[in-house]
Amino acid sequence: MSALTPDCDPDLSNCGSPVTGPRIRSTVVLAALVTVAALTTTGELAVPGAVAFLAGGVGLVAALVLGARTVRLGQRAVAAVHLPALHRSHPVG
Repeated sequence: MSALTPDCDPDLSNCGSPVTGPRIRSTVVLAALVTVAALTTTGELAVPGAVAFLAGGVGLVAALVLGARTVRLGQRAVAAVHLPALHRSHPVG
């Protein structure tokens, strides 16, 4: 990635927007991490000590990333909606 090709991979194999497959797959992985972290820190599978602390940290980071993706998706959805602009006529002169 350079200043001349900001959307391209270093070997120029992928230019433009990335394919949706890996993004969906990584979202599922993040959701699974949040679920496993929640089960590890609370519930029947709870483990004591440092493992629960680390799992909680991993779950928190994964939840923050998912939240950022949700906000970004919402912003794109709002930007995609084009409402007609209201123009009022003004008297000439």
